[in-house]
Amino acid sequence: MPNVLRNEWRRATGDSFERAEILRHDCVPEGLSAGRLRFTSAGGFVPDVRGGLLLSLMSGRAQLQLGSEPVPISLEAGVHVYWPPGLEAALEAEAGAEFVYASSPTATQARGQRLLVRDETFVSACSVGALPLRWVLTPQYLSRRIFLHHDPILLSKAGRPVSWFRTTMFDVAGLPLNEDGEMVFKMSYDSRSEFNICYDVTGDARVRMAEHPYRLEGQTWRPWAALDSETTYHLDEPAPVNGHRNKHEVYARDGHVSLFCLFDPAPTGIERHQPGAYSDYEAFEVVCERPEYQAHQREIARFDEMVDKLSLAKATGRLPEMEQTPEWALYLQGRAAQRALEAELAERLVEDGQGRERIIAPWRT
Repeated sequence: MPNVLRNEWRRATGDSFERAEILRHDCVPEGLSAGRLRFTSAGGFVPDVRGGLLLSLMSGRAQLQLGSEPVPISLEAGVHVYWPPGLEAALEAEAGAEFVYASSPTATQARGQRLLVRDETFVSACSVGALPLRWVLTPQYLSRRIFLHHDPILLSKAGRPVSWFRTTMFDVAGLPLNEDGEMVFKMSYDSRSEFNICYDVTGDARVRMAEHPYRLEGQTWRPWAALDSETTYHLDEPAPVNGHRNKHEVYARDGHVSLFCLFDPAPTGIERHQPGAYSDYEAFEVVCERPEYQAHQREIARFDEMVDKLSLAKATGRLPEMEQTPEWALYLQGRAAQRALEAELAERLVEDGQGRERIIAPWRT
């Protein structure tokens, strides 16, 4: 199937890692490359610094040595790096380290010009009141918005900001039925394309794509394709047909589907997903006019500064020095707000009586 991709692992002579090249920049609408790296022995990785690079560590440990800086940046699972064009640095990884990456072929598709380090410890503490800014737990999924529309990272070949999410879709038990009587996640990304990199899939998981013409009822579908930790899918319709594109369903029972998502153009953090509906992230031109977006942008800047400063401090062994700072106080405040939101969600799910509170329990902060 053209939308379903299987990893093919290859090792270049002398490398201590294998690479699975999943997407090539010259073959996809986004104009970006993506893939996975896994180190079978300790060793180094030298990226092509002519473009920008997103590098997310899924397991193991690594170090990033910047030029003459005396202290390296230590990376562990849940840490994400934006590596700007021209940055002279050396990456050394331990045996067993695994990365997901996305990269641009040239500096013209690199919006950001400075190194960014983001640790999910602090990304998960970006909430204020009833508004989760980056760490969004719903009855259907957990979405970790590492980089959003306003973050200076990569651009698609059309010059639009992209985003970088890590998402887990939960077991579908208790969700509304599709036309075939199955419980599924329903999605139709009408305002963007998206590529995914599945890396942690358990249980019975599969995806299927709608065929044109799209219909509200009586939709024709391509066959279901199995998903696992080596198989992924790409929503690559570059322009909407009759206002719609990328309509698909995902099924997961007795497990979950975890993946990295890159959206073109980037979501902004505001979304309208409803169980049972074919949900979408609305176009930026629509979202940016909403009061919710204005509130989101007013709040997120100070949390971004907190995440970036504390992430770098932790990675360089200076986190204890930050514990009396305004950034640390904001971290504690955001973490408390996030936990309160998740507790409120669990209580609502108990009242619904569908058992979804048990599904989300392992994923709470």
